[in-house]
Amino acid sequence: MGNLFKASLLAAAVIAPTSAAFAQDSDKTGFYASVNAGVATVSDVDVTYYDVGGTFGGAGAQDTASARFDLKSAFTVGGTLGYDFGAVRTDIEVSYARNRLNNLTLRSINGGAVPALSAADRQDICDYLEATSCGGSGATFSVPGSRVRQLNAIANVWVDLPIGPVTPYAGGGVGVAGFEVEGEGKARFAWQLGAGAALRLSDQIELTADYRHREVNKFTIEWDAVSGTQVGKLKTDSFTAGLRFRF
Repeated sequence: MGNLFKASLLAAAVIAPTSAAFAQDSDKTGFYASVNAGVATVSDVDVTYYDVGGTFGGAGAQDTASARFDLKSAFTVGGTLGYDFGAVRTDIEVSYARNRLNNLTLRSINGGAVPALSAADRQDICDYLEATSCGGSGATFSVPGSRVRQLNAIANVWVDLPIGPVTPYAGGGVGVAGFEVEGEGKARFAWQLGAGAALRLSDQIELTADYRHREVNKFTIEWDAVSGTQVGKLKTDSFTAGLRFRF
């Protein structure tokens, strides 16, 4: 009986601080806002240029040239405004990033393999892309100044799991992603999943570390009635750090 009593006291000693921590955090309900900054990486993006027949040497009514964008990682900034219900939080998250195009690689022309490109062919493609200059070699082109801009607004739900002064969390949300590709804009439905942790610095301020994976379905940017660009699914991963302020 004595050993059982001692074990019960030990269990109570372990559980009590944990319960107190959960209870303490459950009292921290109310509005909050945050700011963050970090790095956003966009996975390679498939694109297809389409135009009237003959543009890319075809004989049909429409020509197509499929390519892949390789984008550089970029600085991203963002912020949130939300409400903490205790174990669950909801917020609106806004973020912005501008990823430069590292290179563009042709993958097929009119559904067939890309032929060997002469210097004149490469210049024609460069002119079609409206680039002042094109580096690279073969079917790969570097196009200075080209970039993909993203402005996102996502409504999220997060579940917090407080562990003393550190609170890990996970969740996700849906919203709208606004994009600008080659100077043309588009807004599409977007979803994201995320996780992170917050370190309590005071009753009102927390230091945060966050990860987001966001996806936007493919879309088409029309240049005119007969030409444009079909952009494949955009997948973005971001890692940020910031501060959260409670009111």
